[in-house]
Amino acid sequence: MSAGIYLADMVDAFLPALQEGDQVTILMALKSYLPWEQIEHPAVHYLFARETPCTAAGRKELNAIVQRIHPDLWWTADAALTPPAKTRRHSVKSVFAIEDFRHLYGSAHGSGLGKWWQRRRARQHLLKADAIVCPNKAIAAHLAHRLGIALRHRLVMIPSGIHPVFRVHQPDEILQMRRKWLIPQRYLLMVSTSVTAHYLTPVLEALGTNTEVSSIHCVILGDTKLPNTLRETIRDCHLNGLVRFIDNDKLSPAELSALYSGAFLLFEPSQDVAYQPSILRAMACGTPVICAACAANEDVFKQAVLRVHPTDTREWSQALSTFTLSAILYERQVQRGLAFAATATSTTMAKTSFAFARRLCTSTPSEIRRQDRAAHP
Repeated sequence: MSAGIYLADMVDAFLPALQEGDQVTILMALKSYLPWEQIEHPAVHYLFARETPCTAAGRKELNAIVQRIHPDLWWTADAALTPPAKTRRHSVKSVFAIEDFRHLYGSAHGSGLGKWWQRRRARQHLLKADAIVCPNKAIAAHLAHRLGIALRHRLVMIPSGIHPVFRVHQPDEILQMRRKWLIPQRYLLMVSTSVTAHYLTPVLEALGTNTEVSSIHCVILGDTKLPNTLRETIRDCHLNGLVRFIDNDKLSPAELSALYSGAFLLFEPSQDVAYQPSILRAMACGTPVICAACAANEDVFKQAVLRVHPTDTREWSQALSTFTLSAILYERQVQRGLAFAATATSTTMAKTSFAFARRLCTSTPSEIRRQDRAAHP
């Protein structure tokens, strides 16, 4: 779960999850960008920090804010962000929501010393946290292995939800999006970044060697550096002119949803344990998913997706041919995906998160886990 879930993406989920007496303060950097408008509700308040969060001035400002508003719980998705200092008069419980491991391994950019310091600081913050929230068992097991088995009593799983903007779109909505971004009528969708681009190589090789499906067009959604990263791979796979790159930051939420809804298939070859939001978004938009057979995907999505060996080019090619030639299988996977997405809503996730926050304010994480084990033996 990313910070956007609680600040922007989940704006429609906040209000149904609030109960009488709840007060939520959202602290943001002064120049933060919100795709959706701020929530207008007497129980929801915004504060904008003027200093950079991970600096000495930023920590001083954060502690001053905490002393002023006296929160019971401090919740963030940034493991590198130092929690507010605990005082004798007021102790703030800290929660980190983790969906990937950028801070545990160091950012992709920066010097070796900077990455080491980032990793060290993130580990210290997580080890001292009152609770760590993650979306699936695979991430929880990875965190316990990296940070120590003793951390298990503070790990809590809250499945991620999907925002209502991701839905099945009408043909005219998809046509409008395709015309604006010059996208062909029938296309496959992939989502990646320049850092994880190497996962796309087996899929592109499968597309280049597949003789059963002609005129394969592929749309790759990612960052601005992605085209240069994949240029040689696309050339070697003889896919020049058949691949369209789109910068993720230039799409509006409605256009992004229409892009998912208009795709014939979503390929998600990433083998990372980190949560992949593209899979859930595609299913909510009525698009079948072919993804890597890894522990996280099997644990979360089960039969709602078709899983193949992540590096086997032939399996990727056969999966594409199967969906192309079998309309029955295609429609069955569409319905399975829609059914799964219907249970994984942002409102459900927000209600679960708020319920856990209330319990944590009056109990310890170990007590909560004992209660859960007693209720669900």
